[in-house]
Amino acid sequence: MTTSSLLVSDYMKPVTEYFSPDTSVEEVVKTLVKNKLMGAPVLDKDKKLVGFISEKDCLKKMLNNSYYSQHNHVARDIMRTNPLSVSPNTDIINLAEEMLGKRPKLYPVVENDEVIGIITRADVLRALGTTPKVKH
Repeated sequence: MTTSSLLVSDYMKPVTEYFSPDTSVEEVVKTLVKNKLMGAPVLDKDKKLVGFISEKDCLKKMLNNSYYSQHNHVARDIMRTNPLSVSPNTDIINLAEEMLGKRPKLYPVVENDEVIGIITRADVLRALGTTPKVKH
């Protein structure tokens, strides 16, 4: 590792909210809105990552529910299974390149099968903004 390496662990935020697969979609929405989150991980009873729910996932389900059904749904119904995640040792430049295109705006940071943080595009931009400029 070079001294100029920027790692996910240097810029990630702690996980403040997460859901179980049985959390109601209504509770998921309330939590995301209240805490101004774009999404949060879904963890099983052993705190292992089993899914991820974003604002977009909730919006889609709520629109469908308002027009097509009155069923009560839970996180497992709308979560993305096998979500993309990163290691705390992932290089920020590599993550920035991965975030281009149709990739998530935020990633759970996983170490030893445990979610230890979240990193967003804004965090990556902050990291890149502090990177020393390379002269060409």
